[in-house]
Amino acid sequence: MSRTVADMVPGERRNGVAATVRTRAQVLLMLVRREFWEHRALWLAPLVMLGLVALCAAIGRIHLGVEESATVQGEAQRVAVLTIIQAVLAVPLYVVAMFVVSFYLLDCLYSERKDRSILFWKSLPVSDGLTVCAKLLVALVVVPLGVFVLALLAHLLCTAILGLRVLSGTVPVVFTWSTYEWLRTGWVMLLVTLLAALWYAPLAGYLLVMSAWVRRAPVLLATLPVVIGPILEWLAFGTRHFMDFINYRLNGVWWLLGVHNTRLVTKHGLYSVGTALEVLNFRAVLTSVDLWLGLMVTGALLYAAIRIRRFRDDI
Repeated sequence: MSRTVADMVPGERRNGVAATVRTRAQVLLMLVRREFWEHRALWLAPLVMLGLVALCAAIGRIHLGVEESATVQGEAQRVAVLTIIQAVLAVPLYVVAMFVVSFYLLDCLYSERKDRSILFWKSLPVSDGLTVCAKLLVALVVVPLGVFVLALLAHLLCTAILGLRVLSGTVPVVFTWSTYEWLRTGWVMLLVTLLAALWYAPLAGYLLVMSAWVRRAPVLLATLPVVIGPILEWLAFGTRHFMDFINYRLNGVWWLLGVHNTRLVTKHGLYSVGTALEVLNFRAVLTSVDLWLGLMVTGALLYAAIRIRRFRDDI
């Protein structure tokens, strides 16, 4: 008896379902790997930035501006400098990843129609839903978490490099290692990364729909409504509701978190990044109606992208 027929036996139905789940998971993993094969900038760009950051730490001129200040006198202040460096080193990695992911979302469904590779992928027993979900998974989960891990590695690498330069006397001793504060800073970065991914999910869904729908110049056609819309509203009605909405969707997560209330460098001294756990309002973001409405919109946009890919035929 074949396995397919055996799966229909009631006594083996549970095993059959488990086998189907495993198969779908394997297919999803294959689709995720495909994205990194075809869009190498997703991992190359952050790695290149990591190398540049390490190069700056190795040969660059280090000037923190606090060598002779009383703010770095004492172990607690030097630990605070360590965590601030950890957060600052992560910024260029996240900025690069943000631009790379944006262009990836605009190109991933458009390019497969352009080079006709969609014919090959549609010939495989892989659904349009699983294919599009894999692309969104790469943009909102895999890349952000990968950049988070790279940010941790970048700090460890740069700390080791700066430590060698401290021993050589080319860099003053302004930071002290603390595993506890390093982990706390990493936890803050991880929470912020996850909340940002949830908040910006509707933007990712919008870019996916544009990639699946437009016939040419996806970057231009995706940008035009955002630029032209506020101008037309201002000319026609003298209002700026559309611009306020765009601004809120881009910066609202930071307003809700209360990033503006977090001061790590003050006239009284320096504070570790880990103290943001007590200042940032994570609950305000998680309980925000706009966050959950945005996720519902993301689901609708994801469904639209799947349907458009299924029936779009530019060939």
